[in-house]
Amino acid sequence: MHKFLKYLGVAACALLAGLVLARTSTHAASKESHFVKEDQQVTENTYYITAKQAQQFKEQNPNAVVLAVAYGKVPGFSKGHIPGAVQMSTNDVESQAAKWNLLDASQLRKNFLKKGVTADTPLIVYSPDISAASRVAFAAYYLGVKNIKIIDGGQQAWKKAGLPLEKKSVQPKKQTDFGSNTVAHPEAYIKTPADLLKAEKKNPDLKLVSTRSWKEYIGDISGYSYIKETGEPKGSIYGRVSKSSSDVAYLTNADGTIKDPKAELAYWAKKGITPDQEVVFYCGTGWRACVPFFLAKEEGFKNVQLYDGGWYQWNMEHKKDPKKYPVQKGEPGTKNFKVETTVSAER
Repeated sequence: MHKFLKYLGVAACALLAGLVLARTSTHAASKESHFVKEDQQVTENTYYITAKQAQQFKEQNPNAVVLAVAYGKVPGFSKGHIPGAVQMSTNDVESQAAKWNLLDASQLRKNFLKKGVTADTPLIVYSPDISAASRVAFAAYYLGVKNIKIIDGGQQAWKKAGLPLEKKSVQPKKQTDFGSNTVAHPEAYIKTPADLLKAEKKNPDLKLVSTRSWKEYIGDISGYSYIKETGEPKGSIYGRVSKSSSDVAYLTNADGTIKDPKAELAYWAKKGITPDQEVVFYCGTGWRACVPFFLAKEEGFKNVQLYDGGWYQWNMEHKKDPKKYPVQKGEPGTKNFKVETTVSAER
């Protein structure tokens, strides 16, 4: 009898735990919201699409190229990937030698041509990391690829949609003519700190938006193993995009899909970051800032740009000329806020 009662007690506890877990899971799922929807109208100005929309896009565009993106090799690519996908490393669009900025346009063209991409190629990009996918997509946009799509949620979303994967390796159909030797969107790209100063001089109302984490923004941490110094370019606005240097967590759900940005857009508006303003996003070296770049474009921001040099390059210039490239630390409007126009030994 004792064993039987003990069994009933364990069973009851298990049932209660299951109910609590189910309720918690349902509550968590109810908190999820989505920017990308199955019923959205997909045009050339739509960048983030669902997995099913990507499948339809492939069917409607037999010459489409699918790029699976990561820093280096794509994890698990040989065990299964989206049919027809070829790998592209973020090192094909940026390099340490270039201070992690985009490579020069001629080299970018060569690297995209090797993957079969021209200005007229319908392009699908996906990655385990939405920032990596958006980084490569931005390079393609900058050059002039006219129809770019990024799969919201990457391969995980593809599998969740019940779409097939393949294991066979696909060789890219290399191209020789990109279609243009002129960069299509120079207006979207601010490369160096000097270029940023020119843009700010031209428009003093420019909104320079940091997509870095709060601790990075106030100067508690740099966020990078290879950057010792902390801070932000003077005048930057906290954009509430990242929780660490490796995510854009305020913009995404747990599964990596993009949240409904209503709350973020409202937060931005309070900071003066609105569609009618000239808005420049940046982070440490360019990855994270590419996500809100495309999000803002889809939300009707007419003059949105990427400052690619980010904190990494601004810090380099500050150490050479701190008066020209001042650094801010702390939360603006508080007693802890300060602007450094000399190189601090504490940095």
